[in-house]
Amino acid sequence: MTLANTGDTDIPSCFPQNISPPSNETALILSPDDVHRISEASTFRELALLCGELLETSRLEGIRRAAELAPFAVLVNLIHERLIRQGVLLAVRQLAKMGVGTPPVPFAYLQFGSGGRCEQAVASDQDNGLVYQLPHGLSTKERENIEGYFHLLGAVIVQGLEQVGYPPCHGNVTCVSARWRGSTEQWMERLEHWASHPTWEHSRYLLLFSDARVIWGEPSAFATVAGYYRTLLTNNPLLIERLVSNTLYHRIPLTWLGRLAPDQSGRYQGAVNVKEGVYLPFVNCVRHFSLAHGIYVTSTLERLLALRTRRIWPEAFCRDVEQHFRLLMGLRLITPLHWRDGQYGSNSYVKLGELSQDTLAMLRRAMKLALKLHGKTKNLLDVYRQ
Repeated sequence: MTLANTGDTDIPSCFPQNISPPSNETALILSPDDVHRISEASTFRELALLCGELLETSRLEGIRRAAELAPFAVLVNLIHERLIRQGVLLAVRQLAKMGVGTPPVPFAYLQFGSGGRCEQAVASDQDNGLVYQLPHGLSTKERENIEGYFHLLGAVIVQGLEQVGYPPCHGNVTCVSARWRGSTEQWMERLEHWASHPTWEHSRYLLLFSDARVIWGEPSAFATVAGYYRTLLTNNPLLIERLVSNTLYHRIPLTWLGRLAPDQSGRYQGAVNVKEGVYLPFVNCVRHFSLAHGIYVTSTLERLLALRTRRIWPEAFCRDVEQHFRLLMGLRLITPLHWRDGQYGSNSYVKLGELSQDTLAMLRRAMKLALKLHGKTKNLLDVYRQ
């Protein structure tokens, strides 16, 4: 069999086209030469060096305004995508060199979470999966051989990307796990089981799947599964209700007087969790309304555009959410500079004392907007519970 895809095929991207490029020439960039160097990397070690160079946060040193940081969020995600695509290709080549062979059937490498939504921060972990297409008429032995290949490929991908700088997520949502790897038929059976038994955990899996995006491979291998997922959610208010209730509650660090409420003691004293406290409430609310109205694009910005163009939300409200969301994406880029402790968990926190006054004001407005989004989500949940 020939290689399913070299990774060079143009896959529709969710990166916005209408954002101005960064003006600071000394900050993060992705030049044509950088793209070429990534594509020429022949080992995971080389990719790791490029990752460290291209995503060096010291290049953002001294930028304290969210408005200046926002354009770099697009670049960061373009860099991540290039690195990860090359990592998958290296894993395929490594199995071929080991004598295991090339992919026996068409397959697709999927990104979930922030990677699927094109919303990764500088430090990012792995949330990924594999789906492959089996031809009809295979014997049991042939199926086992194909499954064995993708089991090995998943292991090499996860190990290789960890070496590059992407640790596996704590929830084990990686293609080394059988839960996140399988044929199109296995994936559809899995989705059917989760949808018919919508426990808290299964609802979480279905929400993760809603952010899935093909990064490398054959989009057609994923299309059938994605279509089946949409069928499961269509005209299924009980399932939508379970998905909405799954991620309704987030503590927004804002006092009843509208002031920022940082941690008062401990490791993160004087800081706020910008990921849990404001970013995820934006993501979850926009996702819930999108799924409830049959919108199946993956990025938050694409979902917002659809909510606006279909007049599900007022245009002015959508633009307000979009503006603050872009600023939050930029703000998340500098969290490593606030700690420098090498701890992945620290990447969610920003020190308020390190931010400019206009950024602090923006953060307060964003949190107030997150409270409004929380209210909209609760109202949506009430509708489905009637």
